[in-house]
Amino acid sequence: MGLLAGIFFAIQLASLRISWDLLRNILGLGILLFALPYIKTVNTKRGFALFMLLSLLTVFAHAYAAVILIGVVMGLALTAVIKKEICSKVKSLVLAILPALTVFMFSIFLYNLQVSNIAETNIIETSETVARHPGGLFFLVDYLSINSSVDHYPNYWSLFFSVGTLFVVLYLPYFYFVVKGFFRNSIMSFWSGLLLIGAFGCLVTPFCALDYWHRWMFMLVYPLTFYAVNGFSLLKSKLSSKTSNFSFSFPSKKAAAMILFTLSIGVAYLATPVWLNHANISYSDPSVPSLVDISHYFSTSPTVPYEDVNSVNEAMSWLDENLNEGSCVILHHAFVSWGKLHLGEAHSIVRFEVNVPAAIETALNHDFSHVYFVWWNVPIGWYGVSIPDQFMSMQDFGRISIYLYEGETIAGN
Repeated sequence: MGLLAGIFFAIQLASLRISWDLLRNILGLGILLFALPYIKTVNTKRGFALFMLLSLLTVFAHAYAAVILIGVVMGLALTAVIKKEICSKVKSLVLAILPALTVFMFSIFLYNLQVSNIAETNIIETSETVARHPGGLFFLVDYLSINSSVDHYPNYWSLFFSVGTLFVVLYLPYFYFVVKGFFRNSIMSFWSGLLLIGAFGCLVTPFCALDYWHRWMFMLVYPLTFYAVNGFSLLKSKLSSKTSNFSFSFPSKKAAAMILFTLSIGVAYLATPVWLNHANISYSDPSVPSLVDISHYFSTSPTVPYEDVNSVNEAMSWLDENLNEGSCVILHHAFVSWGKLHLGEAHSIVRFEVNVPAAIETALNHDFSHVYFVWWNVPIGWYGVSIPDQFMSMQDFGRISIYLYEGETIAGN
């Protein structure tokens, strides 16, 4: 069953999506899988030391994995307090998690102070993301007001259908095994419960829910795989008990179809070229989302078409030579990495995602005398951003152009 669990997990659509480019996320979850079993032996010296070390590594690897680990430990400790079953094992568990919890809380403190481990002194953020975080808490999102290239829901039903459709595509093909294989385990229960809150909490309180609900839903693949393989094993055991000889056949044709269909989806995602996987999906106008459009959650496409790579390089090189201390360039998040690659730290970059007017306002509020903008000079249907009327074309590099702002200044408004 261990081999089946590994194969089944490795070829699932959700696990493949996480492993595609969420590398720190999957590293943290991998370490988490090693840390959780030591909860049961944390009252021994070896178990205590290994759990403390692995919990620290989990926190350093990725925040989401750290939240899961800390949530599981706090859940176990709170359950012991409620049941009045506080023992040496619970005390050892809380003591062992304290170093990781301290590091995690300190990282949150630094984040709130906008202290990053990557010094981006020339990157200026716009104010377009302020409204998405209720109460200023960065891990909570108002999904009904968010407006990004991935998340944009004009109404509750758009959000509802997005969440429901993604869950159906990822897990419905084998959910029968999950139900059959569910078993009571406090660690698994808190783990699954936290992920379910992250994935479906946005449907209960869409105006204040955990950020990136789709990331939480993808991470559900871990506990659901364990339940599903256990369900398959139980069905297999029942079949074997009715026959005299052990057989490697599936428990039933229905079970075989579920497994094969799940694996077929994963193989199709793994084998399909990037351009075919997500053609014109994550680049469409975010103001007109489809109720059943979930392909943008799987986006692995390049930031710009391959045919425009040289043009982008030329445009950024031109900016590096012509920007001065009193000027800046407004870059969509797709172009920011190109800007960081070519532009020196003395050149200011105003980064935005969908709201160009907010980026212009931010640039003018910083009293830049010249404001440049980089975009396509012919519509290609990517990202749903249009060139504001206040910009005039200055330089063309194939399909990529550099524009100069010629509108009114803040003082003139």
